[in-house]
Amino acid sequence: MSKFKLNWGWSILLVYITFMLVFLFFFYKSFKELKTNELVTQDYYEKELVYGDVINKRQHADTMRIPVKIFQKQKKLIIKFPPYIDKAEGKILLYKPDNSKLDSNISLQLDDSKQQIIDASKLVPGRWNISVEWQTKKVPYLVEQKMTIN
Repeated sequence: MSKFKLNWGWSILLVYITFMLVFLFFFYKSFKELKTNELVTQDYYEKELVYGDVINKRQHADTMRIPVKIFQKQKKLIIKFPPYIDKAEGKILLYKPDNSKLDSNISLQLDDSKQQIIDASKLVPGRWNISVEWQTKKVPYLVEQKMTIN
């Protein structure tokens, strides 16, 4: 029986086959990710009809002297309002773009220091879109921020 000899022809063939396998793996993985990404909310048409209101709410929030801050500190998600906000009624939407089953609506309930603390340890790590919508003195506001929860 003769011994197999690896010459340059076989080497080129092995490199080509390896390249194709790696290429097919990433091709498969990209399509798998594409199927799990939920890009649109269920009621997008109704939301599109009132998009002018969203723009107005964002403009009101942009004109605030001190903006609302959304940040993560340790395992807590903190939404801090300016001290001059008296009574704010609204909601916080935590939207996970890749899994709508993890979305949640939280009622806005500010403590004495004008902030709301959400336990981030209960949130799945990854990308989140956070939307805070509130009304004070009959003026509607909206602040949105994309962040990665650890």
